[in-house]
Amino acid sequence: MGIQGLLPLLKSIQVNTHLSEFKGQTLAVDGYVLLHRGVYACTPQLIRGEPTTKYIEYVLHRVRMMRHYGVKPYLVFDGGPLPAKKGTESERSKKRAENLARANKLAEQGQHAQAREILTRCVDVTPEMAAQVIKALKVEAIPYIVAPYEADAQLAYLERCGIVDGIITEDSDLLVFGCRNVLFKLDPDGNCVNIKKEKLGCVKEAPMYGWTDKEFREMAILSGCDYLPSITGLGIKTAHKLMRKYKTVEKVLQYIRLESNMKVPAGYLDAFRVAQLPFLYQRVFDPRSGAVVHLNPLEDCIEWDETRDAYVGT
Repeated sequence: MGIQGLLPLLKSIQVNTHLSEFKGQTLAVDGYVLLHRGVYACTPQLIRGEPTTKYIEYVLHRVRMMRHYGVKPYLVFDGGPLPAKKGTESERSKKRAENLARANKLAEQGQHAQAREILTRCVDVTPEMAAQVIKALKVEAIPYIVAPYEADAQLAYLERCGIVDGIITEDSDLLVFGCRNVLFKLDPDGNCVNIKKEKLGCVKEAPMYGWTDKEFREMAILSGCDYLPSITGLGIKTAHKLMRKYKTVEKVLQYIRLESNMKVPAGYLDAFRVAQLPFLYQRVFDPRSGAVVHLNPLEDCIEWDETRDAYVGT
């Protein structure tokens, strides 16, 4: 989930903190992150299609903990499938089916511990499960929103508009979306890790010291994201090293083609440029106006057309 290896790369600007430090603030929470964690407690029941409320109880426990420490939770759920991630979602569905077959085989062989571990990778969090959680949130008067498409862009928009003060997630993509105040690794006792955007390019110890938002975003996409095929062998550390040296994606790709053993897929540069669009212009819901809008104004994009418009959600 997110940009693989990005959080370890940013270890120098991570701050260990506690929810109580954010008392009085409104923090948006990625609802599907909580749901994915919650299903671990009831994976066998979900696989067999048996009724269970354990994943609901898990989500409620976390939001009640937030309230206990004086934080106002605001949950955000994924909406419809984003066209830009069509290939990624298809691959994930295939892997879930493969893992289920593998887990069943292990169970038949009596290797139940290994089977249970693999089963946790088979469960798909569904809109129906999210709907059950939302019913419970309504009872406790906890605000929530269902994004038109991805929760990531919606979370970024809520923070950008000042509707929330920060974000709780496990998805490092939020940093690439430009979020300013993100909390990761929230545990049952309220401990978490805080990364602030202001430290990315301004703290000398930061790996991206002196970088622009654009350079940071391009480095992350180069290392591999959900919106385009990855260059095999190009991880976050190599992408960071090459972007620091060559500054632009075009020059990085030129180096890779001429000086390395890595292979750049055909049409990669054009696909790369399009892959930036969901991070910048994905459609989100504005709760103030009740309208679906773009994450950033389209005036900033000089090459907008119907194809790009459909790519970030109709």
